Amino acid sequence: MSDWAKPFSVGSVYRYDLQRIGLTNEQIDSLSDFNMLQIAQKMQVMHLQGEFWKHLEAAAGEVLLEKESSHGEKPMRETGNT
Repeated sequence: MSDWAKPFSVGSVYRYDLQRIGLTNEQIDSLSDFNMLQIAQKMQVMHLQGEFWKHLEAAAGEVLLEKESSHGEKPMRETGNT
């Protein structure tokens, strides 16, 4: 039986990621682990308020189609990728 409450991580935030958005090494070095956690939590909230559900539906649909086609089964549903 599947554990419906088991989490599967979606992503992580690294200090290296902050370089990619233009922060200086000095700015990045000034951020504590607690500050990084704050950034990650804010990103999670924004992600859930944004495109998360649309992306989740598309990703799940793709996996189901791949799974069904690899077993030679008829697809259970079509995805609405845009």
